[in-house]
This record gives sequence, structure tokens and C-alpha cells, in this order.
Amino acid sequence: MSGKKWFALFLAALALVFVVWAALNILVDPFGVYGDVLLDWDSYTQTLNPRNSKAVYISEHFDAYDSYVIGSSSAASYEPEELEKYLDGQFYNMFHYGADPEYDEMLVSYLLEHDSDVKYIFLVLGLNEANAGHSDNTALTNHTYYKVTGESPLSYYTSFLFASPSYAFEKLSSWHQDTEMPQTFDVFLPDSGCYDKRLRDVESIGSLDAYLEKNGGDFVSPQATGAQLKNIEACVEHVSAIQDMCDDAGVELFVVLSPVCQQQLEEYDPASLDQFYRQLAQEVDYWNFSISSITYDQRYFYDSTHTRNATADMVLARMFGNSDLYYPDQFGVYCENGACVTAEELEASAREVLGTPHTANVPILLYHHLSPADPESGTVLHPETFARQMELLEEQGYNPVDFDDLIAYVEQGSPLPEHPVVITFDDGYLSNYEYAFPILQEHGYPATIFAIGCSIGHYEYYKDTEYTLTPHFGQPEIDEMLASGLISIESHTYDMHQWAPFEPEGALIRGNLLPLESDTEASYIAAVTEDAQRQRETFAAFGIPESNVLAFPNGMYTTLTDVIAEAYGFQVTVTTDNTRVNTLVQGLPQSLVDLGRLNIDEATTDQDILNYLAQ
Repeated sequence: MSGKKWFALFLAALALVFVVWAALNILVDPFGVYGDVLLDWDSYTQTLNPRNSKAVYISEHFDAYDSYVIGSSSAASYEPEELEKYLDGQFYNMFHYGADPEYDEMLVSYLLEHDSDVKYIFLVLGLNEANAGHSDNTALTNHTYYKVTGESPLSYYTSFLFASPSYAFEKLSSWHQDTEMPQTFDVFLPDSGCYDKRLRDVESIGSLDAYLEKNGGDFVSPQATGAQLKNIEACVEHVSAIQDMCDDAGVELFVVLSPVCQQQLEEYDPASLDQFYRQLAQEVDYWNFSISSITYDQRYFYDSTHTRNATADMVLARMFGNSDLYYPDQFGVYCENGACVTAEELEASAREVLGTPHTANVPILLYHHLSPADPESGTVLHPETFARQMELLEEQGYNPVDFDDLIAYVEQGSPLPEHPVVITFDDGYLSNYEYAFPILQEHGYPATIFAIGCSIGHYEYYKDTEYTLTPHFGQPEIDEMLASGLISIESHTYDMHQWAPFEPEGALIRGNLLPLESDTEASYIAAVTEDAQRQRETFAAFGIPESNVLAFPNGMYTTLTDVIAEAYGFQVTVTTDNTRVNTLVQGLPQSLVDLGRLNIDEATTDQDILNYLAQ
């Protein structure tokens, strides 16, 4: 073969390589710039590059949104659903990686130019916005949508056309590993623009020491402190430009300086903070939440740079005067008409509030069946034993409360009495009515019974079998107990506390809420959700209020169980972990997750109970 033919063949092969390379990037579209027609996976592309992918997403959905959250990581926790409780807009969170006020200005300009119906811009700033300059957007993971930056379409699309094939292969690999729950490669909820925090928002939060023992690596103080904010003037100029654009467009702008964690606060010199506060106030009115009592409690943060969603909810409650949601005293200062506060004043207010308790330890006692005839065991006590223990609570000054009280303490900041304790029963036995209820009435003590839905009203037999069982209460007992105002009935699942010997041969047995070996993630979610729905229907049939507390059968669960429970509306979940100290934190619903209980059995002494109560 002649040299010319070899050269032509080489060029043809090279051209084919480029065609295949380009085709791979177009079809797999790891950055979502070509429509992502093959996988249609916005969560992935937003995770890889939220600046570009969110702008592309919004360009295709302007009809669905008319208001926008703007900012970097400080803005990540401001959920559209919460903002829409206060403002009549359809919000999308456009937050991006990396503090970059210049990009925020360009983004607002793009939104106002292309969406003629914009009502609100909610601009969230952190301290890093006054420290960082404009990000380099040459890297593909930071490259910005050409309509936002003014880049030529040819340059923009060509950059992604010949991106490293590794991006496409990584996306395909991740697609095969994807599950319902977020993983490192798909951490966004595309229709809101927010992080998918389903897993983080069901993590059990208790004492501060326990939280730092588990997450302390995310809250490491910087080696050097007292640094100057290097980008104050530029940041303020960009914010001022955003204000001018909003004024010209008739759009209402909210500017929020978001809460800062102690570890981040320590990075900067207070005088530099004052300069930022002052210069910002000269250009715009804004809310300053940067320093408050929560600054010094890491439980209100996922890490040193990200506030919890619940913390952002408190910010919005304070801004819009929602007194039904807890937020600390002296939380947030509105700076208007050029006036502002200093870092020293904010810190002094924060330290003052730190002396006010915002946590409470609440032990929970667990009982099952009471019987004067049967020997005491792990689940059976004599009524006299129960009566003596209730007297013990009264003698020692303990004050029983119910789960509604705990929820009100956490979510609304309602006070709890001194030495609170919760009394619970599992399974829904008739003996709870026959023996426990009169004793509770005598003392005026509230209690919660976690009933198995499929056993309610079964006085003789296990479900629809001929196997006898310990009687469970039914409609007459339910009516009387609920009417007393002392007894609440909550969920112990509908039928996920099965007794295997009484189930049909070959049946799929769920003795607790753990996934079976045969379960996929999807089948497990479906099974737990279906059971919760049947329990809701059963409660409604018996006139029992809808349950917002779930007791895990045998105390067994997984993180996915918590996610499903939260999604279904359960505000509290309880286990049988007697080592857990139930530290409730006002403003943090996560402190109501996976609460521990002390199971009272035949071996439990009065001193054991007192030791547990005193934790």
C-alpha cells in the first residue's frame, strides 16, 4: 500500500475516533448540555456542575418558576417549599459551588432578561462571598452556561463536545449503581435545585458531645485565624448591581447574610467583618444572621460551611414573623437605611442567649403486657409492679409528658416541665386498658400506646387464624381511653411485627422493619409505605387520630426506614435502645429521630429506673 493510502487511512481512522468521541459525549451528555436525551438524569449533571446544569434546566422550565434563590453553599439550605409558605412565588434554588458574587450578578441578569415574570430574588450571602473572587470557569466542572456569561455558543458546545471520555464512562457507571437514595454522584433534587438531604435529615441528633464525636472532622478550626476579608468592595458592588437590576425590573430583592458556624467565624478578623457589614448596609437593606447563639452549636450545621435545612427554616421564620416555629432569642438583625450592628454586638447577644437552655433530656419508659396471673418476664409485669413504679415517678418529682409535648418543644420552643418522662406501651394489649389505664388516671399521667394495626380488636385469635393470642383492645376501649385525654395511640406498624409460627407456611415473614434478604431498595420502600398506608386506614376506621409517632418493632430499623418514615409524615421514631440519652434540641426535628427507651421487665429494679431517668 502506498504512503498516500496509508496517510488517508490514518486520517480516516483519526476522523472516526473524533466522531465516536463526540458522539459519546453527545449521547451520554455527562454535563447535560445537549439535552441528555439518553439518560435524562438532571440530578447527576447538576451534581457534576450545578452552575451550568441548573441554568440549562431553568432555561427549559421558565414557565414553572418565577422566583429564585441565588448564592453559593450558604444558600443551599433555603428550600423553595419553605419560602413559598411566606411569599407568593414559585421558587427555584440556583445555588452553586464556590463563593462568586460576580457570577451571582451575571445569573440574576440572565434570569431577569429571560424570565419576564420574576417576582422575587432571594440572595443569600456568606462570609466567603466577601473573601473570594470570581471563579475560573474554564474547568468543565465549573464551566457556565453561555447565555449567562455571554460566551459564544460555538466555543461553549465545542468545550463539552471533546471533553475527556472519562466523564461519559463515569456517568454510565454511576447509572448502573444508582438507587433511590442519594449517592455522591447525584446529590441534587432537580425540580427544586436543592441538595437531596433525605439521609442527612434523618440522622439522629442528641447531645453536642455525641454529635461532635461522630462529625467532629467536619468542624475543624483553621490553623490561621484573624484573616482579612479580601473581596469586600467587589462583593458589595455586585450586590448593589443586583439591587439596581431588581429595582429596574420591579422585582423584590431579599438579601440575607446567612448563619455562620464558629469554626468559619474564627477564620476572620472581627474588624474585617465590621467593614463588610458596614459597606453592605450602605448599599442594600439586609438581614444579618451571621453570628447568633447557633453559631456556637455545631448541631445546627452539617459541616463548617453548610447550615442545616432546619436552620434555614428558622431564618425564614424570623424574617417573616412566624412565631409558630422556634428560633433563638436575638436571632437575626435587620439592617436598613445604612444602619448595621458590629460583630462584637452580635457576639455579645449570642453569648447572652447561650445561657438560656435550648435542649432537654427526656427519658422514655417502655412497657408491654400487664397480668396479675402470669409470671413476670421480658414483656409481662404484674399490675402492682406498674402501680409501684408510677408512684416512684411521683415521689421522685418526675412529670410524664406525651409526644405532642416533645414535638412542641422542638418545633415551637414550647416549654417542658422539670424532669419530664414519657410512658409508653407496645403492641396494644387489652391489659393496657384493664390495668394500666386506671393507674394512669389515678395519677393523671399521660401515656402512649403503640398499637399493631392488624391486631386491634382481636380479643382471642391471631389475625384470621385459630391461634390464640394475648387479647388486644378494640373499639370500646379505644373510645374510652382517647376520650380521657390521657392516652394517645400511635403506630407500631400495621403488620410488620409478625409471629412466624402463626403465619402461613411459605409466607413472606416480616417480624420487624428490617429489609429482607430478598428485598431490593424499591421493594422495601414499597412494603414499608404500603404498611404505613394500611395502618393509617385502620386508625381512621377506629377513630384514632393519624399517627405521627412510629415505634420500630423490636427496635429494629435502618437509615432507609427513617427516610421512609419521615417522608410518610412521622415526626418521631422510637427504638428500644436504653443507652441512648434522648437530648431534644429546639429547632432541630432530627433530635426526635430514633429516640431510645428503657424496656421495663421482671429484672428491672426501682434503682435501675432511677439511674436511667437521671441520665
